[in-house]
Amino acid sequence: MKGALLRLLLLVVVLAAIGRAQTWRVDTGTSVTLAAGALLLCGLFAGKVAKGLGLPRLTGYLLVGVAVGPYALGFIPGAGVKGLELVKGLAVSLIALVAGTELQLGLIRRVGTRVAALCTAVCGVTFLAIFGVLFALKPLLPFLTPMTVSQALAVSALVSTVVVSFSPTVTIAIVQETSARGSFTEFLMALVIIGDLLVMVGFAVAAGFTRASFGGGLDVGGLLGGVVWELFGSVLVGSVLALVMLLYMRRVKHELPLFLVALGFVSAEAGAHLHLSPLLVSLAAGALIANLDEREGERIHHAIQRAGLPVFALFFAAAGAGLKLDALVTVGPAALLLVALRALAIYGSCRRFAPPEDPRLRRYLWMGLISQAGVTFGLAALISRTFPDFGPQVEVLIVAMITAHELIGPVLTRRALQRSGEIHSDEAQGTA
Repeated sequence: MKGALLRLLLLVVVLAAIGRAQTWRVDTGTSVTLAAGALLLCGLFAGKVAKGLGLPRLTGYLLVGVAVGPYALGFIPGAGVKGLELVKGLAVSLIALVAGTELQLGLIRRVGTRVAALCTAVCGVTFLAIFGVLFALKPLLPFLTPMTVSQALAVSALVSTVVVSFSPTVTIAIVQETSARGSFTEFLMALVIIGDLLVMVGFAVAAGFTRASFGGGLDVGGLLGGVVWELFGSVLVGSVLALVMLLYMRRVKHELPLFLVALGFVSAEAGAHLHLSPLLVSLAAGALIANLDEREGERIHHAIQRAGLPVFALFFAAAGAGLKLDALVTVGPAALLLVALRALAIYGSCRRFAPPEDPRLRRYLWMGLISQAGVTFGLAALISRTFPDFGPQVEVLIVAMITAHELIGPVLTRRALQRSGEIHSDEAQGTA
């Protein structure tokens, strides 16, 4: 009886919070509810079909979202898809929380230095390759053509920083789906997480120089302050959340999945309003719990496996529905050139710089680094809002690249895990 009442209370709190949050957003309404229901049903069905075809469930969610979304068949209205940002934030928080529970000090001691060195090499080589080609294409790219040389250099650096980014969300979802475990999987997960941290710092610096090149002045204090707040503020808030979770798990001990969903939702919304990284907030919370109490970290892992399936299905189906297929038509050639160049740079740098003691890293790691999703979307949208003169055109180019990466990335990530020999089950119960 006590457990049922607690369950009911938590459910009411979650629904009330979501309903309240939707009133703060101007882009929500009945279409959002319909879109969520339709995408959830379609996503769950498509995931099973993809599984039957030997593809990741995640690919099924994405493809069905693309098919029924506003840019293909149009069954789901654009307003409905846009209003699902709440679900996207929640899914990213839950996925990052699980990823954080994998970041134990023992793992960091074993692979931290090697991961950081390889991550720097991969990001550096990819950045230089994309930067050089973008600047060389200045006469052909409409948003670069009217700029001075210094402005074109700054904007090329800004875009290259975003293009380098990986997708911890996709990687972790595939690892969860396949129950992959082992040194290769640990290395891949650590690399995509550290890589996106590097991208966030690099983006803040590149945005500051771009603003200065267009006459906005270089505000070094503001630039450093923003980076420090986003990184260390996120870790601080994540640490507070971790203590709240530990207190709940030790004192209440009931309805952990529902509690985590509620906390994930609060984390995503609060992070967005405080200009923190929801990914980093949940990552820090998961890592702190796992290192303070390994048994509770395992409980979180299993609780999200049980509760996360509908959230993840809806998240990736909504991501598929939001992919702008028309962008592929307008900037297709340039986007495909950059997609091929990025893949080549990642492949070459992994083959050249990956630790030699494990041949699997040099052969297969590059396949796990192709995906792009949430962080890249967010940075592209930020460029569009910050630099209205050229930002919208840059956003179209980057979204076109994400579309290609979202369609091939999950398949390649799963193949990398398969070839590494670390997939233990293709049917992890209740996962994405």
